[in-house]
Amino acid sequence: MAYGVVLRPDAQTSRSLVELSHAIGDGHEPLMLLGEDAPPHVSVLHVDCAEDQAAAIVAATAAHRGRTFPVKIIGLLYSVVPPGDHYVPTGGYYFGLEVIRSPVLDALHQQFLSLGHQPLGLVGEDYRPHITLGMTAAPPSRPPLSKVPTGVVHVTMTSGPVGPFGTFPHLLD
Repeated sequence: MAYGVVLRPDAQTSRSLVELSHAIGDGHEPLMLLGEDAPPHVSVLHVDCAEDQAAAIVAATAAHRGRTFPVKIIGLLYSVVPPGDHYVPTGGYYFGLEVIRSPVLDALHQQFLSLGHQPLGLVGEDYRPHITLGMTAAPPSRPPLSKVPTGVVHVTMTSGPVGPFGTFPHLLD
């Protein structure tokens, strides 16, 4: 089973990111847009593990509950995802917010990587923190740049099973 550790923004920031996701992806054959079953998040690590091994990940996240972590958004990125991708088997168009790989984010990534589970996605030197806004089958639009957030956002840690397209429909509260 795929399981992940993620950092979530507060409710107000999440609402604005959901709105931005839909402003970019609506009408462009959406495969995944942010919403209730796809909350905005910065992934720390996704792993493939047996269901009974997820308890170790939950226990490791418990030490971070209640802490806030600053993440700095530095821009909007669009990318073509070729067919065969782990998260998007059909391929499509990714759009999201790039986040600086700070020493704090890197340390969290390394901590969870050291638990020894089989990692999924880009890890280690290739770890690229970001907030996925959506995936579409047709090229997405470009929003007014004034709607694209920049600067520091404060996030909190949680975990849960990874859903379709790298979403988290059932995060622990």
